[in-house]
Amino acid sequence: MPTAASQPAPSICMHDNISTSSSERPVEDIDGAALEKKQSETPSQSEQLGKARVAVIMLSLCIALFLAALDMTIITTALPAIAGHFSASTSGYTWVGSAYLLACAASVPLWGKFSDVWGRKSVILLANVIFLIGSLLCGVSVTLGMLIGGRVIQGVGGGGLIILVNIVISDLFSMRERAKYFGLVGMTWALASAVGSVVGGVFTEKVSWRWCVSILQDFPVQALG
Repeated sequence: MPTAASQPAPSICMHDNISTSSSERPVEDIDGAALEKKQSETPSQSEQLGKARVAVIMLSLCIALFLAALDMTIITTALPAIAGHFSASTSGYTWVGSAYLLACAASVPLWGKFSDVWGRKSVILLANVIFLIGSLLCGVSVTLGMLIGGRVIQGVGGGGLIILVNIVISDLFSMRERAKYFGLVGMTWALASAVGSVVGGVFTEKVSWRWCVSILQDFPVQALG
């Protein structure tokens, strides 16, 4: 007759397996999920501004982004007229479009850092001013080199506008709200890409190619923003 002493003792390994399976999820994942949940539940700054002020802010941001994105495509239909005006070579006039894109891409990381140091509002206004100065130089350019230099300055300002719009939206709105506002940003990009070449062709044929890159095109819309 087996006694109580002869019965097998509960396996310690079973408890070890249970504790091991419960701790299979890394601590980093648990902390990340908790942080994400906490951020989504944190009230956003937009709740303190009111709907009317949020609408004005988003309109201004979308206008600034629209012009920065428009300058990427509006120049394409004006390039033949620009090349004919300056008697530029093939390798020369292609830099009119490339200079803006390269300056825009190169300046984006710097604008993000500057906004951390000096604040979003001051830096986005500075980017606006630089963009307008570049547009003015492009509009009054008398040589191809001056036009390319103006496009570089435009690209530096445009890079600031593009990245700071996204940064400001991330600061103002909670994670739960950001999707619809980033959707507006995507719509602005799509609209600028769609109408850029058409507007550039109309300006080149009806007025002058300088309207495609000058302050005459940018200033009224920027002033509204």
